[in-house]
Amino acid sequence: MSETKKAQILLVDDRPANLLALEQILEDLHCHVLKATSGPEALRLVSRYNFALILLDVQMPGMDGFETAELIRSRKSSQQIPIIFVTAISKEQQHVFKGYESGAVDYLVKPLDASILKSKTRVFIELHEQKTLLEQQSEALRKSEEKYRTVLESAPAPVVVHDMTGKITYLNTAFSRVFGWSLTESIGQKIDFVPDEYQTGSELIFTKITNGERVSGIETCRLTKNGDRLEVSISGAGFFDDHGALQGSVMTIQDITERKKSEDEIKFLAYHDALTGLPNRKSFYMRLEDELEQSYRPPEGERRRPRGYKHALLFLDLNKFKYVNDSLGHDVGDELLKIVAHRLRQCVRKRDHVFRLSGDEFTILLNNLCNNTDVAKVAEKIREVIAHPIKINDAELYVTVSIGISVYPEDGDNVESLVKYADIAMYAAKAKQQGYRFFTEEMNQNALERIRMENRLRTALQDNQFTVYYQPFVGSYGQIIGMEALLRWQHPELGQVSPTKFIPLAEETGAIISIGKWVLHTACSQTKRWQDMGYKSFYVTVNLSTRQFQEPDLIETIEQALQTTGLSPGCLKLEVTESSIMENPEDAIAKMTLLRSLGIHFSIDDFGTGYSSLSYLKRFPIDTLKIDRSFVMDSLTNKDDQEIIKTIIAMARNLDLDTVAEGIETQEQFDFLSDQGCHMMQGYYFGRPMPAENFEEQLQLHGTI
Repeated sequence: MSETKKAQILLVDDRPANLLALEQILEDLHCHVLKATSGPEALRLVSRYNFALILLDVQMPGMDGFETAELIRSRKSSQQIPIIFVTAISKEQQHVFKGYESGAVDYLVKPLDASILKSKTRVFIELHEQKTLLEQQSEALRKSEEKYRTVLESAPAPVVVHDMTGKITYLNTAFSRVFGWSLTESIGQKIDFVPDEYQTGSELIFTKITNGERVSGIETCRLTKNGDRLEVSISGAGFFDDHGALQGSVMTIQDITERKKSEDEIKFLAYHDALTGLPNRKSFYMRLEDELEQSYRPPEGERRRPRGYKHALLFLDLNKFKYVNDSLGHDVGDELLKIVAHRLRQCVRKRDHVFRLSGDEFTILLNNLCNNTDVAKVAEKIREVIAHPIKINDAELYVTVSIGISVYPEDGDNVESLVKYADIAMYAAKAKQQGYRFFTEEMNQNALERIRMENRLRTALQDNQFTVYYQPFVGSYGQIIGMEALLRWQHPELGQVSPTKFIPLAEETGAIISIGKWVLHTACSQTKRWQDMGYKSFYVTVNLSTRQFQEPDLIETIEQALQTTGLSPGCLKLEVTESSIMENPEDAIAKMTLLRSLGIHFSIDDFGTGYSSLSYLKRFPIDTLKIDRSFVMDSLTNKDDQEIIKTIIAMARNLDLDTVAEGIETQEQFDFLSDQGCHMMQGYYFGRPMPAENFEEQLQLHGTI
């Protein structure tokens, strides 16, 4: 130890020689000696220092040893300092009892035995050192407890301390704030804040702590004083005494109610459709996989086999939903989807599941079915319920649905097969305009053929397999006044592929965009070539598909074709269908008006077969109405067809529009249409679609107007 930390010994004697003698005896002890020659001086030193021992002479002038001892004992700061009287036995024996009353702990008589003095002094030094150490340890413990109590009190999370019996010995203010119990009412008590269903988990936590384990992040539930349930995360450990014996537990209980709520919301959004609230695509695949797994739980080592009941997967697609979105707006479309979702839920049992995959596509998983008749009943019910009128704002909508059905285990025993086959069946139902279709192997073969056709279609343009045929438009005197450009596909293996087979596929896949640009450029180039040969006064008609008409660069594409080929805009007529321009009438009017301002003409194909509004018809910059072949075919015998033709021609005349009748196959049909005032016709009677070289021969033979 350093000098300042040695025990302090006070020697009090009125004779300096005696003080020196005592100091010499004690000089090799672990102590620091201070000396006083009187009682008052001793009292002054006692007030300044914490002495381990005072050796006090009894007989001193003025204030004697007894009086000095009594005054030392009377002071609180010094009353515990041990005092040994040092006196002569011949004179002081009679005062021994009085000395003990004054506060002495021992007597040493003169002449002093140095060894006894040293021995007794050493004992008191050791006692003082032990006392000082205990005081230091006690103070350190007090400060430590105060420090940790401050930490616990300032901790944001609830903290509770239990003893080995489960009684509370401490809880912080955060615990009181969150759970409602105060330290005053809880200390020494057990509080019941564990819900019944979580009792086992709570006991397991204490068992782990009792076994010396730490617990961390255990998510469970606890009750507040008012009975409210909170989601919590518990971490804790035991605390031990110096011998390693467990004394109790300290647990932090974090309130994670809001976090769990947010997690549940995020999880819901991850697995549900935000618009309809139905489970989404991800949830659909997980549920289907889970249902199939539950159906296939074979004994170890055996192949998976079905349990004997069926599942059915229904793929649903709303018919003409895009028209609702485009014509009435997305808000109406969204409201329609929510109503459809609600109706679908009403059509199935609690054990079944309804999902929204995307857009207007829904799926339904029917579980534990006995036979396919049950599936058909559900499909019929869905058709009927969805078909009920839907009132949204001021619009009354009538919706139909196409449903494709695959059945487990007949159609497949895995997710991929069932989804694929239900999708194929749905497209078959939509193509045939039937409400629902069960999957058949024939559908699968058709789907495979479709895939093969798509692959062939992708390479047809770059492999120069397409050609443009031309069919003449003829005036009332038999002269050629124009022609229609028609796409033909000559495949090296399949031969001539019907346009009815590949053009719808090209529209669906988007291949029609590049193909259509090629047709437009080829037709314009060929027309310009014939005009340069002297056939000036005739035009070419090029069909625009719905997909092409929706392209944002349509106008630029047409302008580029005219500029590149040099064809005059007045010699190009674009043929569109009623359905293509009615999908988005306002956009169609804007595009057609701009193109019409360039000099390009427009014709409506198959007029009378669609549902176009006459109010819109007046607004479209149309030049020609094309009378559909379905009216022409029986026009000589069917009075209704005759009246329709007369009405179309009269309406066109009143609107200052031309008419073209297609499908003319006989002289009689030609005469009838001419008599009604239709002066442009097209059909096999004048010539089938033909390659450019054959059409050129017709030009040379019949000429143009």
